[in-house]
Parts: sequence; structure tokens; C-alpha cells
Amino acid sequence: MTRQNIVLAGVATAALLAGLGIAQAADVTYERLLNPEAGNWLTNNRTYDSNRYSPLDEITKANVGDLKVAFTVPLTPSSKGAGAFWSSLQGTPLVEDGVMYMSDGWGRIYAIDLSKGDRGLIKWIMDPQTSPELATGILNNRGVALYGDSIYSITPDCGFLRVNKETGEVIWRVETQQNPVEYCTMAPLAIKDKIIIGPAGGDGPMRGRLEARNPDNGDVIWTFETILDSSFDEGGETGGGATWVTGAYDAEKNELIWGIGNPYPDWEPKKRPGDNLYTNSTVAIDADTGEVKWHFQYTPNDSWDFDEVGTQQLYKANINGTDTNVLGHFGRNGFFYSVDGSNGSYLNGSQYAEKVTWTKGIDPKTGKPLEYDPAAKVQKYLAETRMDFDLMDMPADFEFCPYWEGGVNMFPTTYSHDTKLVYGLLMEGCTYNPKSRPTDEKGYLTGAVVAIDTATGQIAKRTDFSSTGRGGLLSTAGGIVIGTSSNGDIFALDDTSLERLWNFNVGTMIDAPPITFAVNGKQYIGLAVGPGGVGLGFHNYPGKNSNADEAAAAQKFQPATTMYFFSL
Repeated sequence: MTRQNIVLAGVATAALLAGLGIAQAADVTYERLLNPEAGNWLTNNRTYDSNRYSPLDEITKANVGDLKVAFTVPLTPSSKGAGAFWSSLQGTPLVEDGVMYMSDGWGRIYAIDLSKGDRGLIKWIMDPQTSPELATGILNNRGVALYGDSIYSITPDCGFLRVNKETGEVIWRVETQQNPVEYCTMAPLAIKDKIIIGPAGGDGPMRGRLEARNPDNGDVIWTFETILDSSFDEGGETGGGATWVTGAYDAEKNELIWGIGNPYPDWEPKKRPGDNLYTNSTVAIDADTGEVKWHFQYTPNDSWDFDEVGTQQLYKANINGTDTNVLGHFGRNGFFYSVDGSNGSYLNGSQYAEKVTWTKGIDPKTGKPLEYDPAAKVQKYLAETRMDFDLMDMPADFEFCPYWEGGVNMFPTTYSHDTKLVYGLLMEGCTYNPKSRPTDEKGYLTGAVVAIDTATGQIAKRTDFSSTGRGGLLSTAGGIVIGTSSNGDIFALDDTSLERLWNFNVGTMIDAPPITFAVNGKQYIGLAVGPGGVGLGFHNYPGKNSNADEAAAAQKFQPATTMYFFSL
């Protein structure tokens, strides 16, 4: 069987469903993506504005304490054979009319029939036969896109696939890898007549890009190169700017709002003098042409690996008495930013991470770090925390905060249409030389959920917890925020007070964000549970207060690959 036509239980499944009288789903049109049905989750962040807000309100503050496991669906194990690469579950499942479409770290796609309400039945599994030799990093896949009668996905080895939604049959596969260091993790974004994709791999000498492709045949419509600065060479020594997380789409302006990753080499800014645009930026891109309309750069000449690929929230806020289209973003560098959605100018913001040491703050007028010198080829920032050496030569006492993953990393944030707050799930801690790892609590990472007032950019509320925030958040019309953490907790918070109203521990690491949907009028919460992209030993667990205890806990914390579903 060829790579272009690999499927488990494909046409035979379709014939069986037809024989049982099960209707096929309607096409996922652009109009449906613009205005998704309340009970469905049709695109990565549910809506193009990336708010991850659901209008469902059966589960409320008053009854969320009664939430229970409705059923689970085991998935294919995360590894394949001896010596297989580590596979991670970080994807957002999609749900359309009672059928879930999700992917695992190897790029396998699952269609799961949820229509019975008390169980999930796997209709088919499409296995793209991802090549470990071509997938150069941890095997991640953050989800798929629905458009028309098809599913679009990109495999870890950068094969762009169109898959029949009913049968799981691969219609075509287009190879997109341009550099051996590239691998692909993004959930594609379907807009009108285009599928948007881009590669990961920015921690190596690649040159990032975003591509618009034809949904009919996979052909390139336009390419946006993320590396602008002339200081980047073509000889393979510098680069970066990967686009490994799905962005937002402003349909009124027909603009893609996308976060761009870090420059390469990560830790040696002298090798790439200049601001290194468009790395560490949000860019607004004309969806028809691929041309940049505006950009905002958070950390010019970065040296801490502060990718800014995380969620790009679009909403309206009353700023200084004026209703304003705002881009809200939790910077991985420890600061929250409100940016004017019409031109990219800085509006307001604040420090949300408890400890930030790489800068003394951000300029209230420009949003740039206070130490930023636009005339300097290499920024100084705060020298005692500035990475400016090969990672292998890190000084013994070196430390910077926040931790290199964030702050808020790629794990989705959410904006509530009811509270007008935007919520971030974060890690608290610092990066230090692992050879001199402290033995006290200083060395541990913890977590928090922070709520930001969108009018002022200031912290409105915060709740802390002992494990790191991983997975992601969603908010609902029921007045709750659902979140997850690395110790296996999925929890519900009051969207105003951030009081924890419900908690369930799945017994293994969570690295994927929750969603909510309805089947036959009943609301569910769905979550992919499984191994994460970063080793368990990096994270703190309740009741553990020594490195030895933490390491032992990590060894006993077994990886699993299961879909959990919760309901009242």
C-alpha cells in the first residue's frame, strides 16, 4: 500500500455506515466556520478570533461540581516499535454533529462516533506512516482542519494531507518539507478557499514561513517568509521564525493574525545582529496576497527562546473610552500585551509572570523592553540574565526568569464574552544551569491561571497551584473556565473569582487543551490525555519537596493515550 493511500477501515466503514442508515455529515463551509453551531467545535480555537469561548451553558457554576466521567476512548499507543521517537498528545479535537476528528503525535487521524452519548466508537483511523527519519523532533500534532467534505492535516514529517471525512481515505498527499531540520506540528487553519500551514523547527537553521494552499489540490497560493532582517544569512548558520501554532483570522479585514517563533541560533544573539524581524512578533497578513499589513515585535534580538506563537486573541475592548479592536497576547516573556488591531501599535499591558528578570519592564508608550535600543545591532537588556553563549558553555550560576517555556507558552488562552476578561494558563519558575540545579523550592516550577482586564491590560484576578500549567483553557456561557495542568488535573474555575469549583485527576500528564461540545442536546467536555512534549521531571507535583521525590514521581507517572469525556 502506498503512502498516498494508507487508511484503516476506510471504504468498508463507509459502506457499513450507509447500510446502517447513518447519514453523512454536511460540508463544513466557510459560512459555518464564520458562525459555528453552538454544539460544535469546527476549528482549532472554535472561532476565528481564537477566543475559545463556547455559548453552551448547561454546565454552570452551580452544577459543575457534579461533573463526572461520561466515558473514555483509548487511542493507539504513543510509541511505535523499539527505539521509536517520543510522541506527544497536544492536539485540539474537532467535533461536528456528534463525530470527533482528532490526531495523535504520529499524525494518525481518528474519527470517533459520539452519537450514543455514553460511549465513543472509532469509525476509522488514518495512519500516514510518518517517517521517524524525516520527523526531526518530538512527534507532535496539534490537530486537523475541517473544510468542505474533507479533513486537512500536516504530518510530523511535513506531509500535507487531504482526507475523506467519511471514510478516512487519503485523497492526496503533498510533501512540504524544504529543510532537513523542519518538522510540522501546526493544526491547519481553513479560511475561504485556502488552507494555512507552516513548519516548526525554528531551533535549527531553517527559515520560517507561512503558506496558503489550495484545498482542491494542495498547490501553493502564496508564501510569507517570516525572516526579514538582512542580518540573516542564506548559508544555513542563522534563521528561525517558525510558525508552529495556529493563528487567528480577522474575517472583516481578511487578515491572518499569526505569532512567529524565536530566531536561531537561540542563545547567541551576536551571531544574528539586528531586531531579527519577524521573529518574536505578531504579524497581520493579507489573506489574499500574503503581504504584511502590520507587525508588533515583543522581544527584539531575543536570546531566551521566547517564541510568541501562542494564542492571538481578537476582541473589542473599551480603551480610554473608545471601543477598540484589540489583539491580546500573553507574551512568553512574562508580559501581557494589548495591541491595536488596526495598525499594530501598543495600547497597554502589564507583567503577569510573578518573576521577570530579563528586563526591568516594558515602555508604557511603545511596549518595548525598557532597555531596548533601536540603534543597537545587539541588544544588552540585563546582562546578568542575557543568554549570549553556546548552551553547552552556560555559566554555573546562570539564571533567568520566566522559565524558557514561559510564562504562557503555546497552551491556548481564552477570552470570555461575558466577563470581558482574558485568561492565561502559565508556568512559574526560572531557567538555570541544570548542572547546578538547586535542591530547595527555588528550582521547581509551579503554575497559575491569570485573568486580565481587557480594558486596562492589568491583572484582575489570579489563582496559583502547585503543578505547572500545561494543556490550555476554555471559557463558557455557563460562567466557568476549564483548565488543565501537568500533574493530571482537569479543573473548573469560577470565571470571576477563579475559585476552583471542580477537579478530576486523570492519573497521567495532560499536555492538550480541553474543548466543549453538545451531542443530542447534552453538553460534554472532551480532553486528550497523554504524554507531553517536555519530560515529566521538569515539573513539580503536590507534596513533593525534593529532587529525588520528584524524579521518583515522574518515573511512576505512566504515559497513556486516552480521550476523556465529562458530562453532568
